[in-house]
Amino acid sequence: MIVCLIHWKIRKGKEPEFIASWQTKYTVQNRDGLIGEYLSEVKTNVDYPYITWDFCCDDTANEAGCSHFLNVAIWQSAERFYDEIAKNFNDSRPILDFEIERRKRVLIAPIQWRAGPSALPENDSPGVK
Repeated sequence: MIVCLIHWKIRKGKEPEFIASWQTKYTVQNRDGLIGEYLSEVKTNVDYPYITWDFCCDDTANEAGCSHFLNVAIWQSAERFYDEIAKNFNDSRPILDFEIERRKRVLIAPIQWRAGPSALPENDSPGVK
């Protein structure tokens, strides 16, 4: 199992465009090997004082105009993730219109885990293709 985290840095005011693109354009065609994928709005310690991990722009001048999102994708293997998604990554292309800075990615490989009685969602969110 691997987990891919993608930190999206989105221009304020462009959030609806980004979310619509995530739902309909940046789709997972072949979901074999996909355990789950979650696009989340990053909350701050203003919202929750116990947060200690700040998501921020590389260029601090961009921060006031930026909204942060984190995409978390859980896959059965790095190979399945690469075959379906990562093979398409191309950081030589210009950033997208709704981005204020280029997104960043990291793959993490769980080495231990706990499972609770609650299940992952079984259906897509409304509007997701």
